[in-house]
Amino acid sequence: MQLKDFQIKVLDQLDRYLRLLRDKREESEAFVEFQRQRGKAVTPANYCKDTWAALNEQGQLPLFRDTRHGALVHADYIDRHDGLNRPIPNICFKVPTAGGKTLLAASALDHLNADYFRQQTGFVLWVVPSDSIYTQTWKALANREHPYRQLLERASGGRVRLLDRWDNFTRQDTEEYLCVMLLMLQAAGRRSTETLKMFQDSGHYESFFPPTDAFQASRELIEKVSNLQTNDLADAGFMPGGVSLRQSLGNVLRLIRPIIVIDEGHRAYSETARHTLQGFNPRFILELSATPNAGKVRMSNILVDIAGTDLKAEQMIKMPLNVVNMVHADWKRTLTEAHAQLDSLKTEARKFQSASGRYIRPIMIVRVDRTGNDQRGGPELHAEDVREFLHDKLSVKPESVAVKSATLDEIGDADLLDPQCEIRYVITKDALREGWDCPFAYVLAILSRTTAQTAMTQMIGRILRQPDTVLTQVPALDQSYVFCFDQEVEEAANAVRQGLEEEGMGDLSGDVKTANNGPALSAKPVTVARRDRFKGLRIFLPQVLCRDGRDAFRPLDYERDILAGLDWESFHYTRRADFTPDEHDKLEKVVTQVDMDRKDTGETDFSFARDVEEMAVEGQLDIPFLTRLLTDVIPNPWQAVRILEETLEALAGRKVPSERVFTNRLVLIKEMKADLQSQVNAAAESLFRSRLAAGHICFHLISAGDSRLNWELAETLEFTVTDADPVLRKMNAEPLERTLYERIYEKEVNPLEKEVAWYLDGGKAIRWWHRLVSRQDYYLQGWQRHKVYPDFLACVEESQPGKIRLTLLETKGMHLAGNPDTEYKRRLFDLLTEHTATRPVEAGELELFRNSGNKMVFKLLLADTWRAEVAGAIS
Repeated sequence: MQLKDFQIKVLDQLDRYLRLLRDKREESEAFVEFQRQRGKAVTPANYCKDTWAALNEQGQLPLFRDTRHGALVHADYIDRHDGLNRPIPNICFKVPTAGGKTLLAASALDHLNADYFRQQTGFVLWVVPSDSIYTQTWKALANREHPYRQLLERASGGRVRLLDRWDNFTRQDTEEYLCVMLLMLQAAGRRSTETLKMFQDSGHYESFFPPTDAFQASRELIEKVSNLQTNDLADAGFMPGGVSLRQSLGNVLRLIRPIIVIDEGHRAYSETARHTLQGFNPRFILELSATPNAGKVRMSNILVDIAGTDLKAEQMIKMPLNVVNMVHADWKRTLTEAHAQLDSLKTEARKFQSASGRYIRPIMIVRVDRTGNDQRGGPELHAEDVREFLHDKLSVKPESVAVKSATLDEIGDADLLDPQCEIRYVITKDALREGWDCPFAYVLAILSRTTAQTAMTQMIGRILRQPDTVLTQVPALDQSYVFCFDQEVEEAANAVRQGLEEEGMGDLSGDVKTANNGPALSAKPVTVARRDRFKGLRIFLPQVLCRDGRDAFRPLDYERDILAGLDWESFHYTRRADFTPDEHDKLEKVVTQVDMDRKDTGETDFSFARDVEEMAVEGQLDIPFLTRLLTDVIPNPWQAVRILEETLEALAGRKVPSERVFTNRLVLIKEMKADLQSQVNAAAESLFRSRLAAGHICFHLISAGDSRLNWELAETLEFTVTDADPVLRKMNAEPLERTLYERIYEKEVNPLEKEVAWYLDGGKAIRWWHRLVSRQDYYLQGWQRHKVYPDFLACVEESQPGKIRLTLLETKGMHLAGNPDTEYKRRLFDLLTEHTATRPVEAGELELFRNSGNKMVFKLLLADTWRAEVAGAIS
């Protein structure tokens, strides 16, 4: 296999690193030996860290945006140590999906053996994150004709032994062969290693250990490798003090010190996974990932960073990508359009084969809601529904359709690239989200409407690979296609963009710029602590609870405690007698073409082009699909069907044309949901109020039993900020004085919230105040589904000594005055304030404030009246 230019760049950088690493290691070993001969014991230098520093000095490492100053800088080295506290050389290849990570891993092993370890034998532990990637990698490495296997054969001089963790092998095997063992990450990622099969005494590895009763030999081996696990011989009847090594795979790995290759290295960031893998005493760790260091903390030493545009330049991906959004359509019409696109590609592929002799069979991936045998018949779209439609309506041959799921794999061992294979449609839910590799996949049809955005993000990579990594010069065959329906166009395009970034094809997401947004700044995590005078103070807030038994409580569950108590037979669509569909609405197909290119600055630029086409109305109403949309409001599908059928019967009785109902069906559903939601909200409020009055729902602190039912404010807060994010100060630029925490950032408050913050900070009665973190901090559960997250919490000194009042404030702009959400929050706040006025709540330290009768006040602040409201709340 001929390597691409960027792949050669990766391996050249690896060679440069290995040469320097070998030199630094030999320098360290020579110095230790020199000092030993002089009778001095010294700690060996960390040659891995020294190597990284030297590469930084030479300007050989990728640059990253400094989180403090915004400048491009080199990343510091991340240390890894094995079970004996020896430094482990550990590096990461950042390569996008479709960039040939497995090819690079096999090539890297060849370079490692030849240039660094200078041997052809040994042991490689190849860690993969999923079943699909395991099967795919095993199939490639087991095939002696495959380029990956041929690279391993070259690295070992033709002596490769492929293993899984159940296979037996001997010390002689590791000395005479290059043993490559594939291991699922889950086998090294559990919390209790004692329960893992690979850490249990199997008795299969006698050649690595002294005999069970050779206590002295076992002690000597433990002195050399101190993290070996032992058996408890007292339980086996041996004399006390006897030591026998556990003959487990885990112990064998600690002895032979494998090279570890981690595919999708960012999946092995958990503390348990890293501890276990490093505990195998590896000689070298190589990570491969499209998106390393995606979290708050850097975890990988990126030796080389390949961009998505490098793949495009090498003809490895099918770009541009076309997003086809069917407006006012359903899944059947969307699938029909996707089928037509696939037929068009099939025609182009046949012409191309006749002219060039190169075979391509375009394949469609169809994403559905359900695939299980016992999951059909509900409102969600099932794989068998799609299969039947393909067969019965689109005349697709049965052998051309295959379902791929966790329980049903109709692809099996079929080679999708084989001209004799007839599969053209693969129906799935989640089985192809990662690791599935078929360059014949051209079309992705997202028919699971409720998760369409997520599916587009997660499955984009499945259709990007270019067959044979060579452009056909046929425009249709050098692009890829996504079909969806009734999505917001911009949201769909952004989902595609996010999907490209998550496949490593947007470079670092912080480097992607849009028009006029200035230079990109990298974000950094910061921890904000309490002010010194408030450190250690435990501050509790009550939650809305439901009585669960005589003296037991639990947080209120909206579905269990509110929805389950409603009389669903009482709900009807009240406007069914006068709803009139709009005759101007049309069925449209909106095609958005997404492309990307590399600017001279090295940053990735995305471009979007859009075309709109009017479609003829075909087909009948999909009652299960429309029912599924109503279940957002009416969770019982039988009741939702009843209400929908009542409405459709009323429209038919009024002689409304079926074509207009079909075109406007989503508008109808939207109006039905709004009408029904208002009815449900009214009934739910009535139920909530009655149960609150009766004591079945309560709102107070729990001072005994399970105090976890109270909400406790954290000692520290975590924020992600850039150097361009200023700390909030007073209007006169002086620091804030009464915040509970040391600082807050301006980006955490809007203009109205900033004014409220200034006002609170100047209040003489305010002991402290806190800007609650949106959707992370304290919330209130009322009679509607969504939780209410107040903006501010203020602790107010009462006139009576020792008494305080906790005030929760929610701000709203005037443009939101009177809207349903604002009115709901006002009514909930008024109710809870009234409730706590008659039942004072405790606050702060439970022990100090028990039965203290402190009060809580809830206020909704509108932009034009907030000063008076706040003044009344804190005076």
